[in-house]
Amino acid sequence: MKIKILLACFLVQTFSLFSQERSNVYNERMEYFRQNPLEQNQIIFLGNSLTQGGRWQEFFPNQRVANRGISGDNTSGILARLDEIINAQPEKLFILTGVNDISQDLSNDYIIENMRQIVRNVQAGSPETIIFWQTLLPINNNFGRFNRLIDKEPQIEELNALIEKMAKEENIHFINLFPLFQNEEGLLDPKFTTNGLHINGAGYEIWVNKIRQFVE
Repeated sequence: MKIKILLACFLVQTFSLFSQERSNVYNERMEYFRQNPLEQNQIIFLGNSLTQGGRWQEFFPNQRVANRGISGDNTSGILARLDEIINAQPEKLFILTGVNDISQDLSNDYIIENMRQIVRNVQAGSPETIIFWQTLLPINNNFGRFNRLIDKEPQIEELNALIEKMAKEENIHFINLFPLFQNEEGLLDPKFTTNGLHINGAGYEIWVNKIRQFVE
């Protein structure tokens, strides 16, 4: 019994430390945004760590682009910070989010409604903005790095299908990144990833080549 109690305390403490670290990253990133405000009519990349990790200004040097990705962010976090995006009246908005919601055991019904609200808020506040919603990428749990995503592959694929449906209903552009990163097993191809979730330079090259026609 004592061992179980100690293990439970350890897990709670570990999760608390993880939550605190995520909160610190979020706050630091928001402070960076405050110090480096958006300009009007830019092309904005909005999302989580996958977006934050992209060197979008280098990928598209002839475009006025801005990176508004935050590692660990989810759809609720994006909704909470959407005013900055709307106030900047972006020309184009590229969004990729959802995997962190799934890691937090949120249902696809909840996630897709948040996504729909993001779209409608942007459409109401910045009606000239062209919205591009990108699918989640596959994951690869063979790396053993992200325990909260174990057995979540079916939910990711289901959410991507819901995103495609939502994009049609809300009259926005849908970009299917998922199949570009799959291997023969349907997992995130090891040649594109560093840990089974995040992508490397080769992965970003695939992503950039897919969206170049929409950005430029």
